[in-house]
Amino acid sequence: MGPKLYLFDIDGTLIHAGKTPSRVFAESIEMVTGIPVVFPKGIFLGRTDTFIIREMLRLSDLPPADGYYERIRELFIQRMKDEFPRSTDGFIIPGVLDYLENISRNPQIKIGLVTGNFHTTAYIKLDRYGLASYFPTGGFGEDAEERNELVIQAVKKASSHFQTNFTPENITVFGDTRRDIESARYHGFNSVAISRVRDKHELAAAQPDILIDNFFELKDL
Repeated sequence: MGPKLYLFDIDGTLIHAGKTPSRVFAESIEMVTGIPVVFPKGIFLGRTDTFIIREMLRLSDLPPADGYYERIRELFIQRMKDEFPRSTDGFIIPGVLDYLENISRNPQIKIGLVTGNFHTTAYIKLDRYGLASYFPTGGFGEDAEERNELVIQAVKKASSHFQTNFTPENITVFGDTRRDIESARYHGFNSVAISRVRDKHELAAAQPDILIDNFFELKDL
């Protein structure tokens, strides 16, 4: 069989982060650009933070080359450090802690992240819910703008970290959006879709290998 690699998205998959990240993101963009922000519907679903900043700059006719991207990114990260640990409207997806604890004891399973969050904000979120220690490596929002490339970066970094080559049939992507599922399929990886905070029928239409509401339902993987 060979070693397995399980790659987890964060938002909607491991946790529901509440309203703080999107509010801080919007305020950071507005503070840097001076332009009020209204995010298009669905812009966060399966997207990277790099894509979101660049798309909002594009919609505002502001070129990333003018330094807006880096300034927004730095302000967003700093404000997340200050504000997210005090947020109270998020929660862990049920069963996550038990599941991560169980698979972390299996020497044949290696665990990593594949998330659109920037590296720093990813661990700010995970730290808030006591999950950071399970994830020594991952692909992050700085590593790629699009999800298909992000997954490959996550696999490359995990292979380097664990000094292991993972074959496609032994790689599983855990996510909560169509883009998560489609990126896994694109590369021949397995997919597990979590519908706790999403539309179950929409996720089913994307044809994941496994569809669950929460991690208590995941018995045999």
